Amino acid sequence: MTDETPESRVQEIRLKREMRAADVARRANMDPSTYNKIDKGKRGVSPQFAKPLALALGVGRLDLLSEIGAPISFEEIEESAPTSDKVAGDALNVPEIDVSPQAGMGAIVSDIVEHQQPIDHWSFPRTLVSAFISDPSKLTIIRVAGDSMEPDYCAGDRILVDTGHTTPSPAGVYVLWDGLGVVLKRVEVVMGSEPKRIRIMSINPAYPAYELALDDVRINGRVVGKWTWK
Repeated sequence: MTDETPESRVQEIRLKREMRAADVARRANMDPSTYNKIDKGKRGVSPQFAKPLALALGVGRLDLLSEIGAPISFEEIEESAPTSDKVAGDALNVPEIDVSPQAGMGAIVSDIVEHQQPIDHWSFPRTLVSAFISDPSKLTIIRVAGDSMEPDYCAGDRILVDTGHTTPSPAGVYVLWDGLGVVLKRVEVVMGSEPKRIRIMSINPAYPAYELALDDVRINGRVVGKWTWK
């Protein structure tokens, strides 16, 4: 939680709940840009959004519409509240984030969830991923850039990332921040290392592998799928 003065009542409640703006928008089934305007006090809470926001934040609608600093009667957040993976019918609504992880050198320094707004949303059958992903609300789609992961992952490929999987086990392909930028690499833990280290590898043999301390990297998520057009 931050000590800064909140910019809106909604932001005040969100910060006290220790929730991310993206998660509230997803739970309320709102366009992220619309939610951010409300969160930053640039737009009021209309009747259209009062109920879904109250459910997403676990408060009453009167609490939501009160002045900043007024007492808050927190309620249990309902499991039936709208979530990011709920859309019409039995489908998933997954955001695409524009961070251009480099499958090669010179990656863009960015946080794929916290600091980027979705550029699009993709809907597809829930059953397609439910058998493999425990929490579909953590899924994000991003696009590959670079050639270090060719031929498996080529520039322009869209990959499905489980941002809830932030431990590099089992070995696999992950999106991570390696101290220089966000990269797409194959990652495995160096067995017996203490403190823990990870080996970061490319599929393209032209790029050498390297090792880093686990504490010096941030695992943003594990790649669980990709789109291939033929």
